[in-house]
Amino acid sequence: MTELLPPILEDSFESFPCSHSCRALDFLQQIYHSAPVGMAVVDGKHEIVRLNRGFAEMVGIASDSCIGKRIGKILPVLADQLNSMISEVFATQTPRVAIECSFTLDSRPRDWSVTAYPVRWADINKKAVSLIFNDVSQLRNTERNLSAALKQITSLEEKLRQENQLLKIEITRESEHSHMVGSSACLRQTVDQIRRVAPTDATVLITGETGTGKELAAREIHRLSRRAEQPIIVVNCAAMPANLIESELFGHEKGSFTGAIARKIGRFEVAHGGTIFLDEIGEMPLELQSKLLRVLQESQIERIGSHKLIDIDVRVVAATNRKLFEEVHAGRFREDLFFRLNVFPVHLPALRERGNDIIEIANDYMQLCARKHGRHIIGISPASRQRLLEYGWPGNIRELRNLVERSVILCQTDTLDIEMPYSQSQSALATNTTRPVLPLPLDEVQKQHIISILERSAWRIRGAHGAAEILGMKATTLESRMKKLGISRKKLHID
Repeated sequence: MTELLPPILEDSFESFPCSHSCRALDFLQQIYHSAPVGMAVVDGKHEIVRLNRGFAEMVGIASDSCIGKRIGKILPVLADQLNSMISEVFATQTPRVAIECSFTLDSRPRDWSVTAYPVRWADINKKAVSLIFNDVSQLRNTERNLSAALKQITSLEEKLRQENQLLKIEITRESEHSHMVGSSACLRQTVDQIRRVAPTDATVLITGETGTGKELAAREIHRLSRRAEQPIIVVNCAAMPANLIESELFGHEKGSFTGAIARKIGRFEVAHGGTIFLDEIGEMPLELQSKLLRVLQESQIERIGSHKLIDIDVRVVAATNRKLFEEVHAGRFREDLFFRLNVFPVHLPALRERGNDIIEIANDYMQLCARKHGRHIIGISPASRQRLLEYGWPGNIRELRNLVERSVILCQTDTLDIEMPYSQSQSALATNTTRPVLPLPLDEVQKQHIISILERSAWRIRGAHGAAEILGMKATTLESRMKKLGISRKKLHID
């Protein structure tokens, strides 16, 4: 019987009687076949001369069918690696430490660790190589699952970090004034629309002039929805640079572009389960509008630098002070995106259309500012009430709140007197028109014209319907001209 045994065991059998040697050999045979690894011995021709049951089970071939066959024929997917390893061990007569191979066998992915070491027959002139195959597929699968779980945990941590950061920003806002004030018929109609659409998941498009409270309406829709316990993420499309807005909305992978030193979770992912409010949607670049349309249609996003689609569950509320249908005809806004956003339109009336709501809002905000600045104020003077009702409010609620807060800060009595700098300047101009018209210097004519345009645009310089656009000049040029002429909103507001 020619058995392959380590040299030390061959020498030790010489001191045992034959019966003892047979029992020991039988015991070693049992260990050899019951080993939890695959074992095979190949000769100089790389043909299998011996193997254990573990190896036969791993390759899925009967033991008798393997004897005498080249190892590369039994495992063709590993032929190159095994032949190279066996030749190296024969040449150097030194063990080859474990190498790991990943392949597919019987349509199943496998990960094996292979070790080779030299052995000799009882006849010292014959050499062989013993191969030990260890199936580490389960271990590697576990490692891959752990790695995937770690990536998911890291992604969730990043999402929570950004969500907390955004929520901290929300907390710092004036959350005390978070309700819609007024009792006019047009406001009641708007509030009724909000209450009807809020419990649904329909996309809402809020329209209205600048300062009419579109963000407040969006927050009211979220508060009355089934998503109220989840965050509402506010995105000002006009305030973000065009080259960064895609990353802010959809996120990016590390190294996806210059400066992307870490993975970033986009606002849509952060808003998962809640609401995302896209303010000033009319300012979104055309090239990004198509990507937003796909997100709205498929409810999936794709981070920059990644080909993996991520499912999201987000309610979209958009707002604009532009007339989007006109923007569509002008080619500045995609028609298909407009119809996708305009599922349920909600229009907020201008403050000048709301009548006595102006007084209610002024009273409500006066009380808030009085507490904020430590003032004791009972009410607004009758003359101020009349001036509030007569003014046109081009800046709407935002302008009213700023004016009330300024008046509260300057107030020295328990009755609030509100000065109307815009109406005063208009009255002065009206009075001057009854006097003889004298020639004015060119700079003075320019100054008065620029001031009138600034008042008409509520002192908004940049963006759509801003003073720069009306005057047909760049915003930077207008700012330079204002500085040269000494035009300052602050100077006009403070007597």
